[in-house]
Amino acid sequence: MLLSEDKLHGIPQELHRAGTIPLHEGMYAEANQRGYDLTGYLESLDPSPGNAELDAFERQLALAGIRVNGENADIIDRFFASQESAVLFPEFVSRSVRIGCDDFTKLRNILANRIKIDDNTYKSIYMDDSVTAEEEKSLAVVAEGAVLPKIVIKTAEHTLAIKKYGRYLESTYEAIRRKRTSVVALFLRAIGVQLQRDKFTDAIDVLFNGDGNDNAADGVNTAASGTLTYADLIKFYLEFDPYDLNVLLCNKTTASTLLNVTEIKEPVVSAGFQVRGESPRLFGAELLVDDCIPNNKIIGLDRRFALQEVYETGVMTESERLIRRQIEGTAISETAGFAKIIQAAAKVLNVTWA
Repeated sequence: MLLSEDKLHGIPQELHRAGTIPLHEGMYAEANQRGYDLTGYLESLDPSPGNAELDAFERQLALAGIRVNGENADIIDRFFASQESAVLFPEFVSRSVRIGCDDFTKLRNILANRIKIDDNTYKSIYMDDSVTAEEEKSLAVVAEGAVLPKIVIKTAEHTLAIKKYGRYLESTYEAIRRKRTSVVALFLRAIGVQLQRDKFTDAIDVLFNGDGNDNAADGVNTAASGTLTYADLIKFYLEFDPYDLNVLLCNKTTASTLLNVTEIKEPVVSAGFQVRGESPRLFGAELLVDDCIPNNKIIGLDRRFALQEVYETGVMTESERLIRRQIEGTAISETAGFAKIIQAAAKVLNVTWA
């Protein structure tokens, strides 16, 4: 926020550089061209030192005198006290949504990585084990002059399905202008949670069925259809070698069956779950429960190698509409998709299969 020389002398030293930055509506387009959100763009103009209590966006809020947290949070109308402070409102919306995205941890807990792409189409790469004989897969020491075992990295044949996930704000400016920013932020966080839930559902589908490149998860059946035993779980665990089984996913009904397996419900095994309500860890694997997973199916994966998220944009808002207080019908969206990395790092245990 551009301040006069007189005003610059009256603010803390750590805000001086922020006070030399003129805020204008076109900053969102400039940030987008550089692959930033507004916070990232402001950081490029006003880098935060390692010990900074505030990031570049928060320093602009401080200069504008806008409080967005706590009992004394300002009302939404405070953003529109000037044309410059109004520029901060879309980023407040986006940041609140992103906090909600972070609140939904299930998706983060199954991803190996998350990468940004420059187009709305993407071909992933994957490791092809099929060209290598089993006895040649070890990266052991070889004799001088001998041929080294090979690992083939290929480009996927089909492009990924990149989708736009989003919600519309249907509230009018008049409906929220006198509401506390901290209250409005809670509703925006809820939008972020739902965005991540929608993406999580699609991520689970990719784990099951693949990303369109003939890489659906291999299935392992229990010894008897409709029955889950400890021996079945041990067999499933051993199927992952040389990878680690570190995540298990199933719906509530299947989780109830799983947690009632005699050996697992022993207090010595599940004391944290029974006494403190902690998420149980079975064979060292974190159990995630969600009803988007089909009944009588348990997904196991090595989160380090199973799945990646690709995204074209982060959380985006229609900044021009928000700056001009045209809140009703404003879109909040994110464009993303999912790719399998190593097919063998995710498998499905079929409890019912006959």
